[in-house]
Amino acid sequence: NRLINAGVHLTVASARSLQAMRALLNGVELGLPVIGLNGALISELDTGRHLLIRALESTPARASVAILAAHGASPLITSWDGTQDRVHHVKTMNAASDWWVAEKREYGDPRLRLSEDLEGVASQEDVVLITGFVPDQAAERLLEQLRAELAGAAIIHAGQHIYCTGWTEFQIQHPQADKGHAVPHLLELTGLRGSTVLACGDHLNDLGMFAAADESIAPANAHASVLAAATATAASNDEDGVIHWLLRRVGLIGT
Repeated sequence: NRLINAGVHLTVASARSLQAMRALLNGVELGLPVIGLNGALISELDTGRHLLIRALESTPARASVAILAAHGASPLITSWDGTQDRVHHVKTMNAASDWWVAEKREYGDPRLRLSEDLEGVASQEDVVLITGFVPDQAAERLLEQLRAELAGAAIIHAGQHIYCTGWTEFQIQHPQADKGHAVPHLLELTGLRGSTVLACGDHLNDLGMFAAADESIAPANAHASVLAAATATAASNDEDGVIHWLLRRVGLIGT
Protein backbone atom coordinates (compact mmCIF):
# COMPACT_ATOMS: atom_id res chain seq x y z
CA ASN A 1 0.00 0.00 0.00
CA ARG A 2 2.92 2.37 0.63
CA LEU A 3 4.13 1.75 -2.92
CA ILE A 4 0.66 2.31 -4.38
CA ASN A 5 0.17 5.49 -2.38
CA ALA A 6 3.53 6.70 -3.69
CA GLY A 7 2.22 6.42 -7.25
CA VAL A 8 3.61 3.02 -8.24
CA HIS A 9 1.27 1.15 -10.60
CA LEU A 10 1.39 -2.17 -8.78
CA THR A 11 -0.46 -5.37 -9.55
CA VAL A 12 -0.08 -9.14 -9.27
CA ALA A 13 0.45 -11.83 -11.91
CA SER A 14 -0.10 -15.31 -10.52
CA ALA A 15 -0.79 -18.93 -11.33
CA ARG A 16 -3.53 -18.69 -8.73
CA SER A 17 -7.20 -18.06 -9.37
CA LEU A 18 -8.91 -14.72 -8.84
CA GLN A 19 -10.65 -16.17 -5.78
CA ALA A 20 -7.40 -17.33 -4.18
CA MET A 21 -5.68 -14.03 -4.90
CA ARG A 22 -8.59 -12.11 -3.39
CA ALA A 23 -8.24 -14.07 -0.15
CA LEU A 24 -4.46 -13.58 0.00
CA LEU A 25 -4.49 -9.90 -0.98
CA ASN A 26 -7.18 -8.79 1.44
CA GLY A 27 -6.22 -5.29 2.58
CA VAL A 28 -3.98 -4.52 -0.41
CA GLU A 29 -5.50 -1.59 -2.30
CA LEU A 30 -4.73 -2.65 -5.85
CA GLY A 31 -6.12 -0.23 -8.40
CA LEU A 32 -5.08 -2.23 -11.46
CA PRO A 33 -6.53 -5.49 -12.79
CA VAL A 34 -4.67 -8.68 -11.91
CA ILE A 35 -3.28 -11.39 -14.17
CA GLY A 36 -4.58 -14.79 -13.07
CA LEU A 37 -4.10 -18.45 -13.93
CA ASN A 38 -0.67 -17.83 -15.50
CA GLY A 39 -2.04 -15.26 -17.93
CA ALA A 40 -5.27 -16.97 -18.99
CA LEU A 41 -7.24 -14.16 -17.34
CA ILE A 42 -6.90 -10.44 -16.78
CA SER A 43 -9.54 -9.49 -14.23
CA GLU A 44 -10.76 -6.81 -11.86
CA LEU A 45 -9.95 -8.15 -8.40
CA ASP A 46 -12.86 -6.51 -6.59
CA THR A 47 -15.68 -7.17 -9.08
CA GLY A 48 -14.38 -10.39 -10.67
CA ARG A 49 -15.05 -9.02 -14.16
CA HIS A 50 -12.76 -10.55 -16.77
CA LEU A 51 -11.17 -8.14 -19.22
CA LEU A 52 -9.33 -10.86 -21.15
CA ILE A 53 -9.98 -14.61 -21.34
CA ARG A 54 -7.56 -17.04 -23.01
CA ALA A 55 -9.65 -20.21 -23.37
CA LEU A 56 -8.70 -23.51 -24.96
CA GLU A 57 -10.41 -24.49 -28.18
CA SER A 58 -13.07 -27.14 -27.63
CA THR A 59 -11.25 -29.96 -29.45
CA PRO A 60 -7.97 -29.83 -27.46
CA ALA A 61 -9.93 -29.23 -24.26
CA ARG A 62 -12.01 -32.39 -24.77
CA ALA A 63 -8.94 -34.37 -25.82
CA SER A 64 -7.03 -33.25 -22.72
CA VAL A 65 -9.83 -34.31 -20.42
CA ALA A 66 -10.10 -37.72 -22.09
CA ILE A 67 -6.34 -38.36 -21.94
CA LEU A 68 -6.04 -37.32 -18.30
CA ALA A 69 -9.03 -39.45 -17.33
CA ALA A 70 -7.60 -42.47 -19.16
CA HIS A 71 -4.41 -42.11 -17.11
CA GLY A 72 -6.32 -41.88 -13.81
CA ALA A 73 -5.36 -38.22 -13.41
CA SER A 74 -8.82 -37.14 -12.12
CA PRO A 75 -9.05 -34.02 -14.33
CA LEU A 76 -10.32 -30.73 -12.94
CA ILE A 77 -11.69 -28.04 -15.26
CA THR A 78 -11.47 -24.34 -14.45
CA SER A 79 -13.83 -22.47 -16.75
CA TRP A 80 -16.05 -19.48 -17.46
CA ASP A 81 -19.64 -20.42 -18.26
CA GLY A 82 -20.59 -17.00 -19.60
CA THR A 83 -21.84 -15.81 -16.24
CA GLN A 84 -19.64 -17.29 -13.52
CA ASP A 85 -16.26 -18.88 -12.90
CA ARG A 86 -16.46 -22.64 -12.33
CA VAL A 87 -14.22 -25.47 -11.19
CA HIS A 88 -15.68 -28.81 -12.28
CA HIS A 89 -14.62 -32.13 -10.76
CA VAL A 90 -15.90 -35.69 -10.57
CA LYS A 91 -17.03 -37.38 -7.36
CA THR A 92 -14.30 -40.01 -7.15
CA MET A 93 -10.80 -38.55 -7.41
CA ASN A 94 -7.25 -39.65 -6.76
CA ALA A 95 -5.54 -38.44 -3.58
CA ALA A 96 -3.83 -35.41 -5.15
CA SER A 97 -6.94 -34.12 -6.96
CA ASP A 98 -8.93 -34.66 -3.78
CA TRP A 99 -6.39 -32.52 -1.90
CA TRP A 100 -6.64 -29.83 -4.61
CA VAL A 101 -10.42 -29.62 -4.22
CA ALA A 102 -10.29 -29.81 -0.40
CA GLU A 103 -7.86 -26.88 -0.28
CA LYS A 104 -10.40 -24.76 -2.17
CA ARG A 105 -13.28 -25.91 0.00
CA GLU A 106 -11.28 -24.74 3.01
CA TYR A 107 -11.38 -21.10 1.92
CA GLY A 108 -14.96 -21.36 0.67
CA ASP A 109 -14.26 -21.23 -3.05
CA PRO A 110 -17.70 -20.72 -4.67
CA ARG A 111 -16.58 -22.08 -8.05
CA LEU A 112 -16.61 -25.79 -7.15
CA ARG A 113 -19.14 -27.91 -9.03
CA LEU A 114 -19.62 -31.69 -9.11
CA SER A 115 -19.83 -32.61 -12.81
CA GLU A 116 -19.62 -36.19 -14.03
CA ASP A 117 -19.56 -35.23 -17.75
CA LEU A 118 -16.29 -33.31 -17.95
CA GLU A 119 -15.97 -33.72 -21.70
CA GLY A 120 -19.41 -32.11 -22.00
CA VAL A 121 -18.22 -29.20 -19.87
CA ALA A 122 -15.17 -28.83 -22.13
CA SER A 123 -17.51 -28.54 -25.13
CA GLN A 124 -19.87 -26.00 -23.60
CA GLU A 125 -17.78 -23.61 -21.49
CA ASP A 126 -14.66 -21.46 -21.89
CA VAL A 127 -11.96 -23.71 -20.44
CA VAL A 128 -9.03 -21.69 -19.07
CA LEU A 129 -7.24 -24.45 -17.17
CA ILE A 130 -7.32 -28.25 -17.00
CA THR A 131 -5.46 -29.76 -14.05
CA GLY A 132 -4.63 -33.38 -13.33
CA PHE A 133 -2.31 -35.42 -11.13
CA VAL A 134 -0.56 -38.75 -11.70
CA PRO A 135 2.07 -40.64 -9.69
CA ASP A 136 5.57 -39.45 -10.58
CA GLN A 137 6.46 -42.72 -12.31
CA ALA A 138 3.54 -42.30 -14.75
CA ALA A 139 4.25 -38.67 -15.60
CA GLU A 140 6.64 -39.11 -18.54
CA ARG A 141 4.28 -41.37 -20.48
CA LEU A 142 1.35 -38.99 -19.94
CA LEU A 143 3.43 -35.99 -21.00
CA GLU A 144 4.50 -37.75 -24.21
CA GLN A 145 0.90 -38.55 -25.13
CA LEU A 146 -0.36 -35.05 -24.40
CA ARG A 147 2.39 -33.47 -26.51
CA ALA A 148 1.73 -35.86 -29.38
CA GLU A 149 -2.04 -35.44 -29.44
CA LEU A 150 -2.31 -31.72 -28.64
CA ALA A 151 0.50 -30.80 -31.05
CA GLY A 152 0.85 -27.14 -30.13
CA ALA A 153 -2.87 -26.51 -29.50
CA ALA A 154 -2.15 -26.06 -25.79
CA ILE A 155 0.66 -25.27 -23.41
CA ILE A 156 1.44 -28.11 -20.99
CA HIS A 157 3.07 -27.58 -17.61
CA ALA A 158 4.21 -30.64 -15.67
CA GLY A 159 6.03 -30.62 -12.34
CA GLN A 160 6.27 -32.46 -9.06
CA HIS A 161 3.60 -31.35 -6.62
CA ILE A 162 5.18 -29.62 -3.64
CA TYR A 163 2.32 -30.40 -1.25
CA CYS A 164 1.50 -33.98 -2.29
CA THR A 165 4.81 -35.79 -2.57
CA GLY A 166 4.99 -38.57 -5.12
CA TRP A 167 2.55 -36.87 -7.50
CA THR A 168 3.17 -34.84 -10.67
CA GLU A 169 0.79 -32.01 -11.45
CA PHE A 170 -0.24 -31.32 -15.05
CA GLN A 171 -1.70 -27.99 -16.16
CA ILE A 172 -3.05 -27.56 -19.69
CA GLN A 173 -3.95 -24.12 -21.04
CA HIS A 174 -4.31 -21.97 -24.15
CA PRO A 175 -0.94 -21.58 -25.95
CA GLN A 176 -0.85 -17.89 -25.04
CA ALA A 177 -1.90 -18.33 -21.41
CA ASP A 178 1.39 -16.92 -20.23
CA LYS A 179 2.22 -13.98 -17.97
CA GLY A 180 4.49 -12.55 -20.65
CA HIS A 181 1.69 -12.50 -23.22
CA ALA A 182 -0.66 -10.90 -20.68
CA VAL A 183 1.62 -7.96 -19.77
CA PRO A 184 1.17 -5.91 -23.00
CA HIS A 185 -2.59 -6.51 -22.87
CA LEU A 186 -2.67 -5.26 -19.29
CA LEU A 187 -0.77 -2.11 -20.28
CA GLU A 188 -3.18 -1.51 -23.17
CA LEU A 189 -6.28 -2.08 -21.04
CA THR A 190 -5.09 0.30 -18.32
CA GLY A 191 -3.75 3.08 -20.52
CA LEU A 192 -0.18 2.42 -19.40
CA ARG A 193 1.35 1.47 -22.74
CA GLY A 194 4.89 2.85 -22.90
CA SER A 195 5.41 2.64 -19.14
CA THR A 196 8.55 1.08 -17.71
CA VAL A 197 7.68 -2.43 -16.55
CA LEU A 198 9.47 -3.95 -13.59
CA ALA A 199 8.62 -7.62 -12.99
CA CYS A 200 9.19 -9.55 -9.76
CA GLY A 201 9.11 -13.35 -9.69
CA ASP A 202 10.71 -16.51 -8.39
CA HIS A 203 9.65 -19.48 -10.49
CA LEU A 204 9.67 -20.77 -14.06
CA ASN A 205 6.22 -19.43 -14.90
CA ASP A 206 7.65 -15.93 -14.37
CA LEU A 207 10.22 -16.16 -17.18
CA GLY A 208 7.79 -14.99 -19.86
CA MET A 209 6.93 -11.96 -17.73
CA PHE A 210 10.65 -11.24 -17.25
CA ALA A 211 11.10 -11.28 -21.02
CA ALA A 212 8.24 -8.80 -21.45
CA ALA A 213 9.58 -6.42 -18.78
CA ASP A 214 12.21 -3.69 -18.88
CA GLU A 215 13.68 -4.85 -15.57
CA SER A 216 13.23 -8.03 -13.51
CA ILE A 217 13.88 -8.76 -9.84
CA ALA A 218 14.19 -12.20 -8.25
CA PRO A 219 14.55 -13.09 -4.57
CA ALA A 220 17.73 -14.89 -3.59
CA ASN A 221 15.88 -18.20 -3.13
CA ALA A 222 14.28 -18.15 -6.60
CA HIS A 223 14.66 -20.96 -9.13
CA ALA A 224 18.16 -20.95 -10.67
CA SER A 225 16.81 -20.18 -14.16
CA VAL A 226 14.89 -17.18 -12.79
CA LEU A 227 17.96 -15.86 -10.99
CA ALA A 228 19.93 -16.16 -14.22
CA ALA A 229 17.29 -14.18 -16.15
CA ALA A 230 16.79 -11.42 -13.55
CA THR A 231 18.42 -8.01 -13.92
CA ALA A 232 18.63 -7.66 -10.12
CA THR A 233 18.48 -9.90 -7.05
CA ALA A 234 16.81 -9.13 -3.73
CA ALA A 235 16.96 -10.88 -0.38
CA SER A 236 14.96 -14.10 -0.04
CA ASN A 237 11.19 -14.44 0.19
CA ASP A 238 11.57 -15.33 3.87
CA GLU A 239 13.02 -11.83 4.39
CA ASP A 240 10.39 -10.05 2.26
CA GLY A 241 13.29 -9.22 -0.02
CA VAL A 242 11.40 -8.03 -3.10
CA ILE A 243 9.12 -5.61 -1.27
CA HIS A 244 12.09 -4.08 0.57
CA TRP A 245 13.96 -3.79 -2.74
CA LEU A 246 11.02 -1.94 -4.27
CA LEU A 247 10.61 0.34 -1.25
CA ARG A 248 14.29 1.28 -1.50
CA ARG A 249 13.98 1.76 -5.25
CA VAL A 250 11.33 4.48 -4.86
CA GLY A 251 12.97 6.03 -1.80
CA LEU A 252 10.43 4.97 0.83
CA ILE A 253 13.12 3.34 2.98
CA GLY A 254 16.84 3.98 3.22
CA THR A 255 19.56 1.75 1.86
